[in-house]
Amino acid sequence: MSDPKNPFVHSLTLSSIQLVKVCVLSVTLLPIRLLIALICLTLATILAVVGLKGLEKGDIDKRPFTGWRLAVRNVICYILRFMFFCSGFSVTIVGKQASPEDAPILAVAPHSSFFDALAVCVMGAPSVVAKAETSSIPFWGSLIKYTQPVLVHRLDTNSRLNTIKQITERSEGRGWQQVQIFPEGTCTNRSCLITFRLGAFYPGVAVQPVLLKWDNMTDCVTWTWEGIEAWRIIVYTLSQFYTNLTIEYLPPYNPTKEEVQDPKLFAANIRAVMADSLGVTTTDCNYLDYLRIEKSRTLVKRVQKLQKKMEMPLIEATSEEKQLTVNMDLLGERLGVAQDLSELSVVEELCGKVDLRNLRLVTLLATEEDALETFLAQTFIMYNPELGPDKVSSESLEGVLSAVMLLNQKEAKEAVVNMCKGEDDLVVDKKDLADFLLNKKPNYVKVLRCWEMGLTEAGMTAAGMGDLLAMSASLTKEMNRRMEKVAESGSNLLSAGKEVVSDVSATITASRDKVTDVLSSAVTSLHKRTGSGNIGSKSETSDNKKLD
Repeated sequence: MSDPKNPFVHSLTLSSIQLVKVCVLSVTLLPIRLLIALICLTLATILAVVGLKGLEKGDIDKRPFTGWRLAVRNVICYILRFMFFCSGFSVTIVGKQASPEDAPILAVAPHSSFFDALAVCVMGAPSVVAKAETSSIPFWGSLIKYTQPVLVHRLDTNSRLNTIKQITERSEGRGWQQVQIFPEGTCTNRSCLITFRLGAFYPGVAVQPVLLKWDNMTDCVTWTWEGIEAWRIIVYTLSQFYTNLTIEYLPPYNPTKEEVQDPKLFAANIRAVMADSLGVTTTDCNYLDYLRIEKSRTLVKRVQKLQKKMEMPLIEATSEEKQLTVNMDLLGERLGVAQDLSELSVVEELCGKVDLRNLRLVTLLATEEDALETFLAQTFIMYNPELGPDKVSSESLEGVLSAVMLLNQKEAKEAVVNMCKGEDDLVVDKKDLADFLLNKKPNYVKVLRCWEMGLTEAGMTAAGMGDLLAMSASLTKEMNRRMEKVAESGSNLLSAGKEVVSDVSATITASRDKVTDVLSSAVTSLHKRTGSGNIGSKSETSDNKKLD
């Protein structure tokens, strides 16, 4: 089951019948499939290592493989396709893959699983655009290198420009295989198409859209940022009798002059074509937006914890009658809490060193039902009131966007420039801010909505219940773990208990015998020392004489 509101969340609930099937096949069919996969991956990796032998680090990017190296790549594709076939994967192809001359770039979506690698094998191992870290993955690393990939180095500040340059050179050069890109840049649950990254669209050449459809009753393959673990996906998927994948090639898309000049327009139009063919919607959401939403929720919880430590409500502590510029060394006194209280760190994170206006703003957002309306009203009241009720300086707005919308400095500056009538304009109108949020960046509004009612009685109660449920779930999980551990070691404990009882019993018996021996020796010694033994002998002799 997927969350249609969040393309980065996927959960899987198996029915009783499905669980039984997985349990049975995981001990019968799964081991065989894993063994075949290991053999195939080992063989393919050996071929890739042999094929890369003698090449320097930069040789892979200089010219396309030809001759025996190209033949080895084709053999590797067949081996991997055989591996997927033995693992139960069934592929249906719709349409026809274009030649590199007709479409130098393949844009593949939606990207939802590491099993999408099957599509790369089916397409003849085109040059994939991937993170540089993937080249060091066991098995897959050598195989990815053998596709002559375009690697993205995230720590390199020039990586973006180098990647675009390399893709352009590949698309315009002769003899190169096609460049294959997952333009979404991350895995989703296929409920919609998120914003496409622009790497595939900067060269301004023909692009062939390729659709991936996992048509299965039980969706075991989807791997998102919030979902089931990778090992579970492998076990569940390989414990199915078969797994269907449909690869649909759409006609190559030749960009117009406007699209060549505007890669964003090019990407948006291709995404619209692909979404229409898939029958899904598009969203301007990307993974960074999702991270902002999650971080905003975390900030709300931290402010709620601070409120619980305070004697007065935050709305009163930050009221307009009180000075909103304060030395952080006196912050605890101002809010009525200890200065070394750990919860105060959220205030400095929101406000910097001396200005509490951002705290006042988020407090108002968290006490009103409509966070967007409150944000639009209060931003222009609290910051630069000398400019009037409908204007705010670009500098002040950049600070607010960084603190409340969680944008970095570059993103905040670009957002303000988009709202201004010109780059030299230093003032932003309220209606321009509203238009920007509602029509251009609706996901920023979602970040604001996280604050709604967060500091009201209902919001604080809900937060408390959430913490309680989370604690309960954590305790339940820990109890289950310990019970499983006890159950696994129960027989050992009983055996150990029996051995202990036997040892104790033997020890008691030995001690009793030893005590008896000691007592007997002590009595004998006492008789000797008191002469009671001789008296007894003499009496016995006298009595015998009397009888005689």
